[in-house]
Amino acid sequence: MPHDEIKNITKLEFKYLLKLFPVFRRFLGDRKKSKKNEEYDYKIEQNGRNAVKSFIDLGPTFIKLGQVLSARPDLLPKEYLRAFEDLQDKVPPDEFTFAREIIEKNMGKINQEFENFDENAISGASLGQVYRARYRSTEVAVKVNRHNINFIIKRDLIIIKKLLRLFKRFIDNYLYISISSVIADFSARIYDETNYFVESENLERIKNNVSKYGIIIPDVLFVSKEVIVLTYIEGIKVTDVKKLKESGIDTKKLAHKLDLTFIRMLLKNDIFHADPHPGNISISYNGDIILYDFGMVGKLDDDTRFSLLKLYDGLITKDPDIIIDSLLELNALSPAANRGIIRKAIDLSIANLSGRNVNEMNISELLEIANNVIFEFPFHLPRELVLYMRMSSLLEGICKTLDPNFKFILVLRDILYKEGMLNELYKKEMSEFLSKSIISIEKGLDVLPLLKRKLEENDQLVNSKNNNIPLSIFLSAIFVSMIFYSRIHPIISYVIIAIDIVIFAMVLKNKK
Repeated sequence: MPHDEIKNITKLEFKYLLKLFPVFRRFLGDRKKSKKNEEYDYKIEQNGRNAVKSFIDLGPTFIKLGQVLSARPDLLPKEYLRAFEDLQDKVPPDEFTFAREIIEKNMGKINQEFENFDENAISGASLGQVYRARYRSTEVAVKVNRHNINFIIKRDLIIIKKLLRLFKRFIDNYLYISISSVIADFSARIYDETNYFVESENLERIKNNVSKYGIIIPDVLFVSKEVIVLTYIEGIKVTDVKKLKESGIDTKKLAHKLDLTFIRMLLKNDIFHADPHPGNISISYNGDIILYDFGMVGKLDDDTRFSLLKLYDGLITKDPDIIIDSLLELNALSPAANRGIIRKAIDLSIANLSGRNVNEMNISELLEIANNVIFEFPFHLPRELVLYMRMSSLLEGICKTLDPNFKFILVLRDILYKEGMLNELYKKEMSEFLSKSIISIEKGLDVLPLLKRKLEENDQLVNSKNNNIPLSIFLSAIFVSMIFYSRIHPIISYVIIAIDIVIFAMVLKNKK
């Protein structure tokens, strides 16, 4: 690294550089090695775990960044993904002196606003901590930002971007652009998680969507940018199987209900909880699901939801063309990408399933198919798709803890049929097919002027059968348009072509 660049680095930046440069250098080597070698390499996983340790040592910004990277198969080798999955958002809380200062700045004196306040935090995370208290005769949880957290984030992001520019000379342009894109998106969104007005809005939207299903979400009693006060709802930690069973809760049914809750949020609502780790889910003593922490959410529009459904359909049916079409619709794959090469990669990944029934597979195994392909090619994963992949992996881990025999795909298919989601998908596909067919027919008519002119010139020869001319043109247009359309939907197109030929033959027979 050039000397003039190093001397412009501050003491803190130099500390970060010493910590991150070995991590970055090992990452580049491991990335190349993992691409060449299909077998899992535990030495690479250990390097990933060392990277996780470095991120934890560097503090809250890096912990959050690591959580984002844990769902980026386009950037990290599979061994690193496994290591980064264990990056939990658990950090010792600030000294209460700092928390008190923030609470009193936003709410007033603690001994005047609260009837009781426990100064020992019940949980600590990278961006804040939670305390128990009594507020307006109600048991509450008080979430407070860490001291100077926005300053720390801003400082760290400046350093991260500066170091990335220094590292640029060591990496190819595509990887640099991808990492820069992740950092830019992360920089724009991490502040939402320190703004409790945003979390309160997310909470209310999700609550309105899921309350009809018996899901319990706390009420917001007070909110400011730095402090939020929520009703305290006690429950059993979702992964405490022993205690759940002692309370008479059927953990197998609970796993199904939990999966159903998040799939509904993902595929039926406009917003979903994207961070279902065990600390954010409890179970009431009568078996109801309690959700906490709405800082990390995903928001899907209708087109993205239907594309995800189609992607599920392609993975379940092992159809590479549907998978590729879905990735194109999700903007995860460039339209300029070589479809044939990617199709071969997907075929190879599917073949590695060794004839196993896809219904018996875990979501992690299906995601591994996608991950292997994504890691090989220049994919760009949209943020919402990244959040979905993270949510699915976390959720499946919890469900398998509750029910070791839990099969994500079996439950998913059951949900899709019972909830009518597949019918919605098929209706939308049929609607799109009809729209595209009309466009294709119009294009087909445009390429038939010579046929039309020829028929008009010979009008006197076929005058007695003149009524057949428009029908002939129309049938010819359908034939041409379906030839074009067969690249997208071959089965439907070939059926229509067959019907078209039969009708055209009948028309010719009537002319004789």
